[in-house]
Amino acid sequence: MEGTNFVELKGKVIYPSFKTVGSNNSKLFKGKLAIPVGDAEGGRFQYIKIAAWNNLAELMNDLPQDAFVKVHGHIEERSYDGKCKHCGGAEKKYWTEVLVDNFIQVKDE
Repeated sequence: MEGTNFVELKGKVIYPSFKTVGSNNSKLFKGKLAIPVGDAEGGRFQYIKIAAWNNLAELMNDLPQDAFVKVHGHIEERSYDGKCKHCGGAEKKYWTEVLVDNFIQVKDE
């Protein structure tokens, strides 16, 4: 059995962050996509974490504030050892985001 991990999302880029990381000085863009849900007048959104590396990171960093984009990518999940906020003990934490493979800026609809 073979699976497919492909995502296409369209929304407004919010909370952008751009930095250089690691010993190779890789460029990293992180943010969220605010994806309108249901009636546009209702103002409801789903918020999906996104990340892009190197050339795509630089291009996403150059987008105007609150730009609408269509993103093609794949889902990645990572885990790390954290602390339980209730008891203070060790707890496995999970982080899920869409890694951007390509994007285009689109008109706000």
